[in-house]
Amino acid sequence: MACGDVLTADTTLTADLTCTGTALTIGADDVDLDLNGHTITGSGTGNGLTAISRPGFTLRNGTISGFRYGIYLSSVSGMPRTDVTATDVRLLAAPIDAWPGTITFTGTRQDACLMSGLRLVDGLITIDRCTVTKQTVMVRSSGSAIRNSALTGGSLTVSATDQGTFTRNVFDAFPMGLSNDSRRNLVRANVFKNSATAGLGAAETFLPQDANTIEENAFTGNDIGLRSDSMLRHIIVRRNVFNGNNTVGIFVDNPWGPNRAGPDPVSDNVFVGNGHHPSGLVDGQGHPVQGGIHLSSRAALTPPVTLRNNVGIGNPGDHDGCAFPSA
Repeated sequence: MACGDVLTADTTLTADLTCTGTALTIGADDVDLDLNGHTITGSGTGNGLTAISRPGFTLRNGTISGFRYGIYLSSVSGMPRTDVTATDVRLLAAPIDAWPGTITFTGTRQDACLMSGLRLVDGLITIDRCTVTKQTVMVRSSGSAIRNSALTGGSLTVSATDQGTFTRNVFDAFPMGLSNDSRRNLVRANVFKNSATAGLGAAETFLPQDANTIEENAFTGNDIGLRSDSMLRHIIVRRNVFNGNNTVGIFVDNPWGPNRAGPDPVSDNVFVGNGHHPSGLVDGQGHPVQGGIHLSSRAALTPPVTLRNNVGIGNPGDHDGCAFPSA
């Protein structure tokens, strides 16, 4: 096998490859590429692997390093969508670019599967038992899932995505953002920690049946645990633990008004020791932000968000886990 080859049959790599430009192109459907423990190394340009309108592509057991894109997927109008299943593949300084595409990226153990950045538009991705680094962007990626993985040193942006699931991950200095056109996503049983901003940012959805659910997560050591600039309208926040976030556990700020709070209460959350190292952040009315929960809006709100069965311990201004500025 040589740099620049077009693969039309199952192939096993027998030695490392060092390439300038694109290394390999998948030229047929249902091709299986076994890297066999080897590395494909680039010079910072081109793609490690290119697949255009090639369903059934499988990739396993090796490393792709130093390309503009480690895996580049695309589809031609009227042709099949490209899909790839990658197992125990490490992408080093070689992000994935897919428009559109279906990607399954898994590891038999977390250190055997590494993704160094992703841009996915109009596609679907499943990431399971992997390490994810750098900027990760999912646009119109409905049905996607990230689970059982470690995300570190980057960020996750989820836009216009319906019914995604994000479960049992550790987001370490890896803030996540859910846009207001993302609906019915489930964020459950994750750890969000060490973010210099907000561990999780969530914008409103516009209909009750489209509510995103944030439940049973742990937020610890972030500047802000959870932030929303839209009064948590149609965002379900329940049974989370907010512990030791520097400025505030939950910050809800609606500087534009009027109140558009949704019917779902912030319920059964626990707030412990948040707000003891505030950053100096102020809300839209100029009030300092600090404590377990900080709510703010320009409108006259009674109340801006419904709070139910929350517990606060050792947060400045505790009142059922909450620190309220004047409206």
